[in-house]
Amino acid sequence: MKELLKFTPWKNTDTLVSLGCGSGWWEINCVIHQPAGQLILVDHDFQALTNEEVGESISYFENTTNKKNTTPIFVKNEDVHALTLEKEMADWVFIFNALHEFNQIDLVLQEAFRIVKKGGRLFIEEEISISIPLIHEGCGKKLFFTEELITLVAEAGFNMIDQKRKDEKAIYLLFEK
Repeated sequence: MKELLKFTPWKNTDTLVSLGCGSGWWEINCVIHQPAGQLILVDHDFQALTNEEVGESISYFENTTNKKNTTPIFVKNEDVHALTLEKEMADWVFIFNALHEFNQIDLVLQEAFRIVKKGGRLFIEEEISISIPLIHEGCGKKLFFTEELITLVAEAGFNMIDQKRKDEKAIYLLFEK
């Protein structure tokens, strides 16, 4: 967690948007440790992302960390390929281990570019293929090679500013608009 928070130094006034967040578990843990102005969780799955799940996650992390959540958290059950969020409303857009799951990755990245402010950041955490193409164990979809992923995001208009190995399977990538 410390490495992730150091890699993504948002301010306590920043608007954070997470695309394809599932139940928002990682994101809620993040804002409990490092508050933000607001967190908007976006996922099409009405069963995974609910206000009840978010409330349970907040309670869990408040109890395990002894910290109180001060970040307003909003749930948006919608398609990440066609967001209803306003243009240039986010300081940060997050995609935690989900980019490989989207049907039209180019559209998701275009939407991320549209909603992030000029100078705003896109953070991607992804499991990657190293020497041979790999398949994600959970969803069965193809994983990217690092350079392939960087190229896709650059084609959407972002500039890469940093990358870091998370562990033997995954990387952190940081881009700016």
